[in-house]
Amino acid sequence: MKALLDAFRFLSAVPLPARRAGDGGDLAAAVAYFPLVGAVLGGLLVLTDWACARAFSHVSHFLSAALVLAVYALFTGGLHHDGFMDTADAFWGHRSRQQRLLIMKDSRAGALGVTAMALLLLVEMAALYALPAHLAGSSGRFRWAALLAFPVLGRWAMSYMCVRFPYPREEGTGAAMVGESRGRHLALASLFALAILGGCFVFLARVPLLIAVLPAAVLAFAEMAGSFFSRSLGGVTGDVIGATGMLSEAMILLILASRIPELLVG
Repeated sequence: MKALLDAFRFLSAVPLPARRAGDGGDLAAAVAYFPLVGAVLGGLLVLTDWACARAFSHVSHFLSAALVLAVYALFTGGLHHDGFMDTADAFWGHRSRQQRLLIMKDSRAGALGVTAMALLLLVEMAALYALPAHLAGSSGRFRWAALLAFPVLGRWAMSYMCVRFPYPREEGTGAAMVGESRGRHLALASLFALAILGGCFVFLARVPLLIAVLPAAVLAFAEMAGSFFSRSLGGVTGDVIGATGMLSEAMILLILASRIPELLVG
């Protein structure tokens, strides 16, 4: 339970009691519960979409796309958005490893970071708008399955980054998680993620092949991103983990909004 609460403290703006100084415990264990945080967020996004469909029947998908992104930002407290912007600022141009790490420590957002964030949100909004409620050949609720699944996969990518790659600084907020997380934490995170995806694409959307396609795409992207950041920084920081999570989610939304799911309907 402590590890689950730690996961919510690190990845969301949910008002929880602060961690007591004497609690100690293994902060790295929170990595195993990242997909569950994504599942709670996904549930809120499904509820948002359901409310939009009833309140704005003629433009429900358009308003839902905007409000889904707003609920996402409110739930996370903009944490991942900040990491994405810091990463974009740090990796613009030819800079040294130390300069990039310093830029990511700076709380201010540069012009490139803001521009990159705006473009990412536009892509995500367009993909959310394009998600169909149902797929041809399937009676399931595809749109709701997608809204529930993409935050889970984004946080599973973050779990993978924490376990797979080292932390580049001697100390910092992410050191206790990135530096100490182990394979057993990723194994548990993977079980949670696959169980949730099974519920989404077997029972809700009835496109079971997506359980193989989507995690494989996320895993490949997270490995490539983590390898790139490790070469550039010597490891992964909280900022680049958040950026990779957001980019993974955008990729998943683009896949789900494309014709690929229709081709996989059995």
